[in-house]
Amino acid sequence: MRVVIVGSGVAGVTAARTIRETNLEAQISIYTDENHLYYPRPRLYEVLAEKAKPREIYIYSEKWYEKRGIEVHLNKKVLGIETARKELLLEDRSRANYDKLLLANGAHPFVPTIKGVEKTGVFTLRSIKDVLTIKEYAKNTRKAIIIGGGLLGLEFAASLKKLGQQVDVVEMLPRLLPRQLDQDGATVLKDTIEKLGIKIVLGVTTEEILGKETVSGILLDNGKELLGNLVLISAGVRSNTDLAVEAGIKVNKGVVIDQYLQTSVNDVYAVGDVAESEGRVYGIIPAAIEQAKIAAVNMLKHEKHVYKGTIPSNTLKIVGVDLTSMGLVTPEGPQYEEVKKIDKEKGVYRKIVLEQGKIVGAIILGDKRGITSIKKLMDQEVDVEKYKDLLLEDDFDYRKIFV
Repeated sequence: MRVVIVGSGVAGVTAARTIRETNLEAQISIYTDENHLYYPRPRLYEVLAEKAKPREIYIYSEKWYEKRGIEVHLNKKVLGIETARKELLLEDRSRANYDKLLLANGAHPFVPTIKGVEKTGVFTLRSIKDVLTIKEYAKNTRKAIIIGGGLLGLEFAASLKKLGQQVDVVEMLPRLLPRQLDQDGATVLKDTIEKLGIKIVLGVTTEEILGKETVSGILLDNGKELLGNLVLISAGVRSNTDLAVEAGIKVNKGVVIDQYLQTSVNDVYAVGDVAESEGRVYGIIPAAIEQAKIAAVNMLKHEKHVYKGTIPSNTLKIVGVDLTSMGLVTPEGPQYEEVKKIDKEKGVYRKIVLEQGKIVGAIILGDKRGITSIKKLMDQEVDVEKYKDLLLEDDFDYRKIFV
């Protein structure tokens, strides 16, 4: 069997690894328009901050792929899919045939409609190539503006700060990271970031990027201007659906998949940022990994593994601050109860969300203690009612619950 994967990100490479672990005979080929082997996008900030060179953020070496018989074709852009013939048309006019095809070609940066967005000095950041371009440009600038206060936007802000830039972050929402944090947690994070010398401006949108041909600043919808000669737009992403659309594969916000991760066309599957499951494009690494593993098995075997969705769970660092956010973090309704603990001086915020005595969500910011145990309690739906006021104490022994 010949399995072809379009895209070399976390979804594509996880699928390739799973296929090889499941079947030693399958031919596996990955096609990507990038010039670099798989690297996690959340680590791009390390290259931008000059903490790492591009190759140092690769997850696997060339030898890792060779040892497993996984062919990776770099700089090989896929231009089209001929589903009837089971062939890919590549940019160099060559073709690649497949028995099973996996679309794992991710997403691209969303650029809002802003007057002046075409000016020199305006960037988006999604790849190592983008990082290197921005680093070179930043050698001649002193003030940067980040449009978008999401996870990557904040990391890029901290990285540019380390490059010697003054940095302002502009976020249209009234708080940072609304998908991962509630208002209290967002306030703690904002205070922590501003202590680093990064200015956060909330609840505003960018009306115009100022300057003649080169950026000189931005105009906000409240009439205020922010000066800056480098603007980085980090306003989310949109699924790369063009290939699927042109091939006649059903698309909505993303490439529509069924519970088995198959698209509307037989033998074509989709996972990760490009895929839409039950009306939702997850856009998070845990979902990409889970989908990739299930799709890999389904492409190889007759039995069908069902994808039931992914509970949002992220453990990462934001500007050097540990953050774990899982499940339902901003509940609405009388059936939910919240237990919180805040230490503004230390920049620590801990919260659990309960429903009928069971943990259904949690935020741990600026701390790592208890994360594994809280996730286990949540996954196993353990009733913690009698311990709820003790769970967030520094010295609480979670073994009491599991005994």
